[in-house]
Amino acid sequence: MIEVLLYELPSFELLDAATVRDAVASLTKYNGKARVIGGGTDLLSLMKDRVEGPELTVPEVLVNIKTIPELSQITYDEHTGIRIGAAVTLNRLQTSDVIKQEFTVLSQAAGHVGTTQIRNMGTLGGNICQRPRCLYFRHPHFVCYKKGGDKCYAVAGEHRYYHSIMKHRRCVMAHPSDMAPPLIALKAQAIIAGPEGGRKVPFESFFLNPTGIGETILKWAEFLVAVEIPNQETTHQLFLKQRIRRAVDFALSSVAMVACMPDGVCEDIRVVLGGIAPFPYVASMAEEIIRGRRLDERLISDAAEASVKEARPLPMNGYKVDLTKTLVRRALTLIEQRSG
Repeated sequence: MIEVLLYELPSFELLDAATVRDAVASLTKYNGKARVIGGGTDLLSLMKDRVEGPELTVPEVLVNIKTIPELSQITYDEHTGIRIGAAVTLNRLQTSDVIKQEFTVLSQAAGHVGTTQIRNMGTLGGNICQRPRCLYFRHPHFVCYKKGGDKCYAVAGEHRYYHSIMKHRRCVMAHPSDMAPPLIALKAQAIIAGPEGGRKVPFESFFLNPTGIGETILKWAEFLVAVEIPNQETTHQLFLKQRIRRAVDFALSSVAMVACMPDGVCEDIRVVLGGIAPFPYVASMAEEIIRGRRLDERLISDAAEASVKEARPLPMNGYKVDLTKTLVRRALTLIEQRSG
């Protein structure tokens, strides 16, 4: 028997959706055998690598949502906020004037994703909903929990880079999205379409604990249509990311920070960490220490310690604890300087 050659796409049917309703109808019709595709930078690699298992199949039908005009639009209203279609490319997020001015943290995060080529192809929705970077999940010969298996191979195997130091359970993957932490920090909402109609969900509730197959609340026939972000009052926004290389890599740890600091007092702040938990982690203990106070060196140090208080690192990724504290400390210091 000739083994199927990896790195070649399997056969599939491509459907161009004209409307959101068309896309939902196609997903419903093929009952779990179809997926939506935008840029395809993650989905096509999963298909090439035959990432599948008892509860995870390679799709037979791809529903193209880039052909739906509204999904590639950015609409800004100075009174209510901004709506960004799920098929908007990362490059447009990085270079959009209104996003750079009003939602700076989102533009900064987009600029940290991959290469220029990836940012020109990859979409906001794809980055948010991408699958884990764990090499055991990505390898066709390991049937892990995320594929419907009964074992997490990373616990006793390779987990130095793309795995969690907190909130992990039977699966220890770390959520790979660079765009998700800023969206939570900006109090954004996900607009979801499905067979039962549309729904709007805060991004803080969009991601799941690592107990099932998927990482988001999306069901088989649902997909992300757009992101809505309310207007930000005068805020200081910052995104920092540490990776193995300065380009083309995923976060070892990242921090998205949005702070409202009239007269130097931190009236409100959001600190969301990436790359260290199975979902974007809201550092609520750090936020509570800072909120209502003026930033100083001692307060910044205490907040940095509190941001990783719940950490339970694996044997080979304990360095992420100090790395994350350093990023939080650096971000708060920059926020303090800018507000001063």
